Amino acid sequence: MGRTTTKARTPTCSNCAGTALIRRITTYPVRLTGPAPLTGKEIHVHRVALHECQPCGHLMPTPAGQAKVARCVQRGIDLFLGRLR
Repeated sequence: MGRTTTKARTPTCSNCAGTALIRRITTYPVRLTGPAPLTGKEIHVHRVALHECQPCGHLMPTPAGQAKVARCVQRGIDLFLGRLR
């Protein structure tokens, strides 16, 4: 007998609440905000695991994809602010 867990639930789109999602591995753009050197900059994180909503085309990172985006964005911020060693 099957049981429903949090992993077994179908994710829904945060934009349109649709459930027709396809898993993709693609480039995810992140627009930066904050202090003067960051405003208007955009970081493109490559090979991120995403769910793409079929009806509206919205991209949502999976938990593993979100972790990669967070790491890469932090590295990009350090680069723009001159804090790399």
